[in-house]
Amino acid sequence: MEWTTLMARDLEQGKIRELYLYKIPVLKTCDNWGAVKEVGKIDFKGKHADYHGAIVKYAEKVYFIPDARIDALAPYRKWNLKTTIKVITEEEHKKAQAGTPRKK
Repeated sequence: MEWTTLMARDLEQGKIRELYLYKIPVLKTCDNWGAVKEVGKIDFKGKHADYHGAIVKYAEKVYFIPDARIDALAPYRKWNLKTTIKVITEEEHKKAQAGTPRKK
């Protein structure tokens, strides 16, 4: 299964794997900021980068927007960031997988 499909399924449950978070592109600009739909807020300090911002959907794709861009757009657009997305570290993911029996 493709990682974007797995990520979308996890986002519906309010969580995302650290590995997937690193792969999400940053939304720098778009034609219609009103069409951007908020998925949830991210506040995560990882091994390789810090993620403080939001996960959003635009044109059926998932993007990350940093807090600085959210603050810059705040006078022009109201953000609905009540939901917080939990980031699952790779260590937590491996522990969960070790406890789950595999299907044959």
